[in-house]
Amino acid sequence: MAMKLDNWETTADLNPIYADVRRLGLETNIAEHDAFGFTIVPPQKVGPPELFQRLRQGLLDVHQKRTGQRLTEEDLVSGDLRDSLGPKPANSYWKLIGEDPVFEEAVMNPVVHTLARYFLGKSVVVSEILGLLKQADPTPTHMLHTDQHGTPPPLPQYPQFLNITWALTDYTKANGALAIVPGSHRFGRKPEPYEADHLKNDALVPAIPVECEPGSLIVWGGTTWHGSYPRTAPGVRLTIVMAFVRSYMKTIQDLKRSIPPEVFQRNSPEFARFMGLKSAYPVGDGPDMEDTLAFVNSGSTPWS
Repeated sequence: MAMKLDNWETTADLNPIYADVRRLGLETNIAEHDAFGFTIVPPQKVGPPELFQRLRQGLLDVHQKRTGQRLTEEDLVSGDLRDSLGPKPANSYWKLIGEDPVFEEAVMNPVVHTLARYFLGKSVVVSEILGLLKQADPTPTHMLHTDQHGTPPPLPQYPQFLNITWALTDYTKANGALAIVPGSHRFGRKPEPYEADHLKNDALVPAIPVECEPGSLIVWGGTTWHGSYPRTAPGVRLTIVMAFVRSYMKTIQDLKRSIPPEVFQRNSPEFARFMGLKSAYPVGDGPDMEDTLAFVNSGSTPWS
C-alpha cells in the first residue's frame, strides 16, 4: 500500500534523483554498490544496441584518426597487435568530447547521468572521458589502488569520485578485466604497497575479476580498491571510461575551457553544467569571474 503524507505518495516523491533511480530500475544497482563497492548495469537497462554500436565505432574512428590504423572486427577478436599498437599494454585516448557527438550522448545517457548525480550530488561534474584499447600483453597494468587521489585518511564512507566504465567488447578476466576487492570501499584507506599485488598466488588481499557482456556499465566509487588483470587472450578490448567528481574537487581536465564552443551550442544547459560551466571554481577573467562571484554571493553551495 502506498504511503501518503501531505502531497507525496511514494518515497520516490521525496527526491527527484531517486525518482530517476526508480524510473530506470536502478535500485538493485544502488544496493549492490552500497554492499560491495561496485555494480554492473546490464545493457538492456543502459540503452539500445544502436547506441552501443555507435559508441564502439566512435572509439575506433578516434583510434584511426590519431594513429592512422584501422582496426577490423577480426582484429578486435583475434588479432595480435603488439607491434602495430606499440609496446604499451593499453592505449589511452583522452579528450574524447568534441571528437564525435556520440561521446556527448554517452556522458548524458540517463543511467550515467542519474548514477553520477545519486552518488556525487546534483552538482557533480565530469572529470574526464577517455577511451582505452587493451591488447594482449603479460605486463600488469594496474595494481590495487583507489581513484580518490589526494584525499587524506580516513577516507569518507561516501564517494567523492565515481568511475563509470562502458564495456564495448567482451569483458572477461582473459580480456584484461577490472579486479575488485569487494567491500573495500568501507576500509577507509588506500592499499599499502605490500597489499597492492593482487596477482600473486598468495596475495595478501584477494581480488575478483569483474566480468560482463558488451554494452554493460561497470560502476565503482573512488574509495573502492581495484586493479586490473593483464590481457592473456588475443585481440583488443574497447572501453570508455567516464570519471566524475564532486564539484569542490579538481577535475582531470578543465573541460569548460577545452571543449569547443560548438559542442556546448548543440547540447543542453544541463550538459554545460555537467562539464563544469556553472562550477564556482576555477575562475578566470572577465565574465567568468563575474558569473562566479554572482554564484557565490547568491548563497548557493556548489556541492549541494
